[in-house]
Amino acid sequence: MKLYIIISVLIGLVALAGCSKSNDQASGHSQQNESEDQNKKSFSEKPKGSWGADGQSVLLKAKWIRGKSYVFRQTTDSQMELPLAGPEGSKTKMSMDFNVDVSEATSGNKKMSVHFSKVKMEMSMAGQNMVYDSEDPEKQSALLKTALGDFANQKFEAEIDKNDNFINVSDAIKQGGAPAVGGIGALGNKEIANMLKQLGDFGFPEKAVEPGAKWQHGQELSMQQMGEMKMTIDYTYKGPKNHDGQKLAEIVFQGLADTDGEGGLVSFKDSKISGTMLFDPELGTVVQSNSSIDMTMSVGGELGAEMDTKTSSSYSLISHE
Repeated sequence: MKLYIIISVLIGLVALAGCSKSNDQASGHSQQNESEDQNKKSFSEKPKGSWGADGQSVLLKAKWIRGKSYVFRQTTDSQMELPLAGPEGSKTKMSMDFNVDVSEATSGNKKMSVHFSKVKMEMSMAGQNMVYDSEDPEKQSALLKTALGDFANQKFEAEIDKNDNFINVSDAIKQGGAPAVGGIGALGNKEIANMLKQLGDFGFPEKAVEPGAKWQHGQELSMQQMGEMKMTIDYTYKGPKNHDGQKLAEIVFQGLADTDGEGGLVSFKDSKISGTMLFDPELGTVVQSNSSIDMTMSVGGELGAEMDTKTSSSYSLISHE
């Protein structure tokens, strides 16, 4: 059962843990539709920073700003249909808050300090209802506590150059926090590096894009000892959107996922990924993202179990200062 708990967590991390290689295609343009014309009237024509003079075109560039502290939240709601979990399958809800503090490294590059500040999880499986709350010892089911380990106390440091390219990631657990107790809690430097890259690596075109522009990006997600998940994502820039008084770039995406074929422990078929994100070109980060992943997963090769999985994820920037 512990294997299925870890798989639930890993699938929930897809929107966070990310890409170490990319396959960018040239962006294209299409005519604006009526809704885009109406949206255009909602904003000033005066250019601001990354926005073009027409108020519609925008330069999409991810960046980390020295001196800023970011707090992100990822929530997932997943369901798996498999015989071992009973007729109702397995249902999991998970929420994670993590902090990214950006400062100056001694080398002159940027240093990022990362830690998970809050982890919550609810799971029903095979007639059992389990909960885990990193802030409340009274709400930590034994099985989930073992699977998650000391996830909330893990700390890492990363170094990136002036172009926000990763140089290295190191485990900063010696600076505070107890050792992780196995399970998914034992995330390594590779998983954290991938997660941080995902926050800024969408294969954005190098030039400003207009509504209707499209591009493709290949992503790889480490699933620890279970291999690699490979995703191919098609993005489309829809245009500017007003979100809580902010002018953000709305981007929709869809794609599919597969495994690397090595080991045969986990494989996917009939996968579908879709979602929408709002990107702040001035801040250089995603403010809000919602996505869904549907697929059939096979675990254990020919003699293993096959299960249909449905996962919806919400990712948001809680604060930055």
